[in-house]
Formats: sequence, structure tokens, C-alpha cells
Amino acid sequence: MNPLHTETLLAIIDEGSFEGAAAVLGITPSAVSQRIKALEVSTGRILLRRGTPVTVTEAGAVSYTHLTLPTICSV
Repeated sequence: MNPLHTETLLAIIDEGSFEGAAAVLGITPSAVSQRIKALEVSTGRILLRRGTPVTVTEAGAVSYTHLTLPTICSV
């Protein structure tokens, strides 16, 4: 996964909107939309339902969990 795309997904979920994520990331809402579309194409899953408010799909929630949980390493 492209780190910019995953950063964008996290920002949308945390901020609750494409506009909020754009403000936090310092990019346009259009760029946010393009990044998420690219991420959805690369994963083959719809991660967000567009609307007001943006809602997270099950696939998006799983991705969010995997991206935000600390990595556990076994020795």
C-alpha cells in the first residue's frame, strides 16, 4: 500500500470528512478523493461510503484497525 493513500484513509476516518482530511493533510479535497479511489482500486475493496457524513465500510474498518494497531513482534 502507498503510505500517502493509507495516511489519507486514516485522516478521513479521524476527521469524518474528505474536506477535514484535506485541511489536515494540506491538500485539496479532490486530491483526497483521488488517493482514496487509488487505494480502493489497489485493494479491490470499497473502504468508505461517500456522503455527509462519510461512513466506513467493514473493509475500511478492518484496514483502519490494521493500520492503527501497534505491531507485535515475537522473538
